[in-house]
Amino acid sequence: MKKILLWLLCLVFCGCATTAKYEAKLNSLVGSTEEFLISSWGVPDKEYNLSDGKKAVEYVRKDTIRTGGNTYTYPQTVYQSGTIDGKPYSGTATQLVTETTPVQKFKLFCRTSFIINQNGRVESWHHQGNDCVSR
Repeated sequence: MKKILLWLLCLVFCGCATTAKYEAKLNSLVGSTEEFLISSWGVPDKEYNLSDGKKAVEYVRKDTIRTGGNTYTYPQTVYQSGTIDGKPYSGTATQLVTETTPVQKFKLFCRTSFIINQNGRVESWHHQGNDCVSR
């Protein structure tokens, strides 16, 4: 049941977002200027000057998804038996049972780095994380 819920959750949140589309977006930035990168992605979270005159810029995206915490009420059949005044009886009754699913948190992140060459152009990229998908 948990696997089905997690699969459905991924389907809802990911939809058509894929790593392949994300990488295609990154590939389209190779050769563009650093100014264009910053105008489309914003100010980088980190910058590193490399010894060969190149620069590495890094963007980090973090998110947390909460699932669960939902309360469900469902009928449950209860079997009863015993004796009353020495006579046996048996029967069923229906009672409502309330259940709350546990809250689960999933941490998502994507760290994307770009290498800017000495001419100020994007030379390459690298990404890592469990949420590097196109949006």
